[in-house]
Amino acid sequence: MKKKMLCVGEMMADLVAFPIEKVLLESDYHPMDSFWVKTGGDAHNNAVDLARLGNDVIYIGRIGNDIFAQNCLNSLRQAGVNTDHVVFSSAAEQAKSLILMGHGGTRTFYQNFGSSAELCFEDINLDVLDQVSVLQIGGTFHMERFDGDGAVRLLWEAKSRGIITSLDVTMDRTGRWNSLLEPYYPYLDYFMPSIEQAVEITKRERFDEMADFLLERGVKNVIIKAGSDGAFFKNAQEAFSCGCYKVPVADTTGAGDAFVAGYLAAMQRGFTPQQGLEFATACSAQVIQQVGATSGMKSFEEIMDFIRRSPKLEITRH
Repeated sequence: MKKKMLCVGEMMADLVAFPIEKVLLESDYHPMDSFWVKTGGDAHNNAVDLARLGNDVIYIGRIGNDIFAQNCLNSLRQAGVNTDHVVFSSAAEQAKSLILMGHGGTRTFYQNFGSSAELCFEDINLDVLDQVSVLQIGGTFHMERFDGDGAVRLLWEAKSRGIITSLDVTMDRTGRWNSLLEPYYPYLDYFMPSIEQAVEITKRERFDEMADFLLERGVKNVIIKAGSDGAFFKNAQEAFSCGCYKVPVADTTGAGDAFVAGYLAAMQRGFTPQQGLEFATACSAQVIQQVGATSGMKSFEEIMDFIRRSPKLEITRH
């Protein structure tokens, strides 16, 4: 039985400056406590987190041609992710995020999509699909050549092979939300937007109404991530919301990607949807306690121990 998992999409170099309370573009010197060079990007984070949770993971994406590229590649390899099918760009620099972070995990991003914008359907070795049982696409709206037709073609190829499909998106600043995503929905077993993204996509305010909008368009299981308010799950059989673990917050970057990886890892092990949401929430709780999108992710056993030691999350049936 195929058990490998494939993550396709965005990988970035994350340059994190802390603490930044206000940015004034003037000729002056402003001291800061720390400046970290980390790695991130949705699909990269998904792959690293899944690997640390004990899964056999393959990553496919574009690597840039500058000094940050090798750091990104090393991040995947050190986590045990298979990078044999990564595509090296000769023209584009590594995609990057400049993350200006304040106290309590608040932050803003300045991004250049670089190598991620070059990723295209032709970069995907379709033979890899014969090795995997789960496909996760991460970074939608940051991958100009892959978004749209390229992603739909890959999802179709995956579903034709009986692969479980999952998608997470970034914020879209162009207003393309459903014009881009509508063709994806019938091919998605899981769609996991944040609450902010779900509001923009559906133009609804209530969890159940947002989920119904997506279910009616073909998504099989909808999970809406709501940060400190927990998460909401709905499919044709059940609907419920899940609370959030209370932990110290250092950096919320990567929390949503950790949630996605946690849910997929739990699903792969046969967890129920409720158990999956609890596990995914526990994964996010680890990541937000350290600076860096994947720095805080623990092993599967450590996450389970955290769940056992923590107050039980509140589950509300709808």
